[in-house]
Amino acid sequence: MSHHTVPSTLGLEWVLGNVQLGVLVLDTALRVRFANPWLLCRARLPAQRVQGRALYEIFPGLCGGQLEARLRHCLDTGFPALLSETLNPAELPLYATTGPATPDKRLKQSIQIMPMPAEVAQAVGERLVLIQISDVTPAVARERLLKQQAERMHAMAHLDALTDIGNRRHFDLMYAREWRQALRAHRPLALVLFDVDHFKRYNDHYGHVQGDACLKAVAGVIESLANRPRDVVCRYGGEEIAMLLPETNLRGALQQAQRVLDRVRERGMEHVGGERGVLTLSAGVACELPEPGLAADTLLLMADRALYQAKRQGRDRVSTLQQADTL
Repeated sequence: MSHHTVPSTLGLEWVLGNVQLGVLVLDTALRVRFANPWLLCRARLPAQRVQGRALYEIFPGLCGGQLEARLRHCLDTGFPALLSETLNPAELPLYATTGPATPDKRLKQSIQIMPMPAEVAQAVGERLVLIQISDVTPAVARERLLKQQAERMHAMAHLDALTDIGNRRHFDLMYAREWRQALRAHRPLALVLFDVDHFKRYNDHYGHVQGDACLKAVAGVIESLANRPRDVVCRYGGEEIAMLLPETNLRGALQQAQRVLDRVRERGMEHVGGERGVLTLSAGVACELPEPGLAADTLLLMADRALYQAKRQGRDRVSTLQQADTL
């Protein structure tokens, strides 16, 4: 006896009853000819509610969706199709065997549609289409978890651990991106460098723990005033904090810097080593309209020189090397 004989009907029923994926067989009118126990159990439907009925009577939500469009295309062309969860969120209302059957609990699915080849259809006297549904919920959950972990790692790599604002690495990336964007759009780019006045004296008098708390408070004030989506606030180094302001002219950057200085002074954080008895900042402001051939670090150098000028002129002030009406 040949080892390749077709299994008995009872054997096929056993196989289809235990396979761990959904099996749905439709005719060309999209009536259900067969649905295996795996599918019926997760659709929470008895066999008598499914057998011989139109697919859209059983699952009305499929009408007009991607699955219907792919089914029609497969029947027209004879080519198989695959609907992945990534590109086509699950349409079949299938749920875990326990728990609520609510939309947020729907199984994530990978659906493969395979129309019967013409020669097979001719041999059996009718044309059928096979739909296989795999539960990819665990795989999707793992992928999302890995993505979230990668995003957290990326955020940590670009976040200053002390102040909870961007670190120098993040600033360098954002600065390069915004310089290129300003060059393409021929729009101004402004930079403000803030520095805590007499911060060494502050640390010496209040201790490093209080000094860290001071820097965190200052960073919070500066970040709270960076209201636009593309404004960037980062710890530039030590007690220096940078504020990058895309599409901002010099006048606007000067006004923004002054708002920061006023807000920090108004908080009245004690600083016995400062000229005013409260914590103050100095700020250097620069603005450029990037042009081909202009070095990308020009803005950084000008803001740094302007900050040095503000300190030399007495601190607690905003300084720039440009005239406010030049840009």
